[in-house]
Amino acid sequence: MTTVVLVRHCQSAPSPALPERQWPLSEAGQAQAEALAPVLSELGVDALASSPFQRAVDTLRPFADAAGLPIAVDEDLRERRLGGWLDDAEAVNEAIRRMHADLDFHLEGGETGRACLARYEAALVRVVAANPGRTIAVGSHGGVIGHVLAARLTNLPTEFWRRIRNPHLFVFDVTDGFAWRGERTLGGSTMF
Repeated sequence: MTTVVLVRHCQSAPSPALPERQWPLSEAGQAQAEALAPVLSELGVDALASSPFQRAVDTLRPFADAAGLPIAVDEDLRERRLGGWLDDAEAVNEAIRRMHADLDFHLEGGETGRACLARYEAALVRVVAANPGRTIAVGSHGGVIGHVLAARLTNLPTEFWRRIRNPHLFVFDVTDGFAWRGERTLGGSTMF
């Protein structure tokens, strides 16, 4: 059986002074990454892939170091590029809401959800092909995970993406299709 565990990164420290791909984990996020390592071990993770964004790689780093596993970075596992920096919290929330409601929406210089989902799913196919029969943790992001879940699970509530936490794990059996087996947070788990 091949299993994919999509791992939304731990709490980050966004800064307009840094390019988004360089945003580090916050102090709390670093502690979360340490606490996540035994969870990944318990799930039997034996292969790692990640977005190139620092916060995604650093979420997997404590487990990778403890398990002696390399992290394969794939540029196409990155977060959806929404567009320019928005300073107003209300404007940010509205843009994110629209981003999830309409796969064709994007801000100037941004990426549509449809384009994001296509490149991300192609990357997942490559990751699975490179790791048959393994349990692969994929360091990822809330926006793109929300798109993947909405595309694969038609019975999700409209704003399911709002409940995706830092960190949050979504487990899929990809042996024959892409079957959701459950989710897990540091506070516990819910299986479907």
